[in-house]
Amino acid sequence: MLNVRILEMEGTEVEKQYARNVRPVLERHHLLLVTLLIVNASANEALPIFLDKLVPEGVSIILSVTCVLMFGEIIPSAIFTGPNQLRIAAALTPGVKVLMAVVFPIAYPISKLLDWWIGADHDAAQYKRNELKALVTLQRDSEAVRQSFLESQLSSHISSTSSSVLMSPNTLRKQPLLKPEPEPEVEVELEIESPNQRKRRRQQALASGTRLNVDEVTIIHGALDLSCKTVTEVMIPMSEIFMLEIDTKLNHNTMADILASGHSRIPVYETRRSNIVGLLFVKKLIVLDPDDARLIRDLVLRKPILVPPSGSCYSMLNEFQKGRSHIALVTKETELVATCWRNNMPIPPHVAFEGIVTIEDVIEELIQEEIEDESDKYVHDIVDVWNTKSQQSRLQAVASKTFITKKLKMLADRARQRVRNRNQDAQTSIQVTIVSGSE
Repeated sequence: MLNVRILEMEGTEVEKQYARNVRPVLERHHLLLVTLLIVNASANEALPIFLDKLVPEGVSIILSVTCVLMFGEIIPSAIFTGPNQLRIAAALTPGVKVLMAVVFPIAYPISKLLDWWIGADHDAAQYKRNELKALVTLQRDSEAVRQSFLESQLSSHISSTSSSVLMSPNTLRKQPLLKPEPEPEVEVELEIESPNQRKRRRQQALASGTRLNVDEVTIIHGALDLSCKTVTEVMIPMSEIFMLEIDTKLNHNTMADILASGHSRIPVYETRRSNIVGLLFVKKLIVLDPDDARLIRDLVLRKPILVPPSGSCYSMLNEFQKGRSHIALVTKETELVATCWRNNMPIPPHVAFEGIVTIEDVIEELIQEEIEDESDKYVHDIVDVWNTKSQQSRLQAVASKTFITKKLKMLADRARQRVRNRNQDAQTSIQVTIVSGSE
């Protein structure tokens, strides 16, 4: 029944039509079962009685058993379990409906009794989560098994061909040096795919939806497992988080550290790390002059999302989709922390933050792969260089930090110049408008 529903939803137009014809009969499966069993039992009992009047008793028994076994069991089972079973079932549906109408007075009460006793939907199979994962894995592995079989057949054929073409020296001397005659026993009967044919077949399989590649299977597995995972399993512990104190001056060294961290949002705390007051957006620092050494306190900080440790990753992903923030703080005291933020009060010391979870962490868990951008690679290179024992390498790391500071200052100067030019253009346009209006 489940396969019929799938074909009715996602099959071809012909398969959808077949499924629509068969589904009403299959939905009343107990009535269908009782009808077929009654008709089958009647035919099995009537056949020996009919043959007994035509042939001797022993012959009638042999003929009836043979006919029932061959034409009532083996052949129908082989046909109806083949690839055309849906088409055959759709073609025989009108006849089955006639049989259901004939034996309805007997079959209907029995089917209702079965519905009450066993249940009407007991065979409406639904795949479990692990069964779905195994199903998509088999869909991927079937191609690997087929390719492995072809490769094994190819290797065995090559070995047999090599052994068949070995000849003695006398035989070799008798062979002409030019235009050797092909030997018929070396002809390749196995269909071996070339790389282009294999690539074309894979593209056709992917386009028709008959095969899943490794990435698709991995993402499907991640999507099925994501609902069972909490934010605690994907979060970053607080001990590994780069944070800044609210009274930190945004000078050259601080901005270089921020740039080297590779983060776009940095948690800011006051007095102690558990008293987080907001998030600092690194993109807002582009218009600041490091020579001014402004305090982080003077900037506008955004409040992150609060989530309990038991929150699911799917609910976290839905929160991120709302656009409020791409970072969430994991704590058991979500209501208390939210109240302290609304009233501009410090967070009590007993409140602990377990870590943070970002939209990148959730997506990585979904696709089952790490996501790294160019800033991550650059930070990893700097850390690897700094952790080396060579003094020369450490000097190079210091030089890299100096280069970061100069680069940051140059970008900030350019941004401030663009802002000044934009303001001057706006003032000029306003003055021109005023002068033209007075005239």
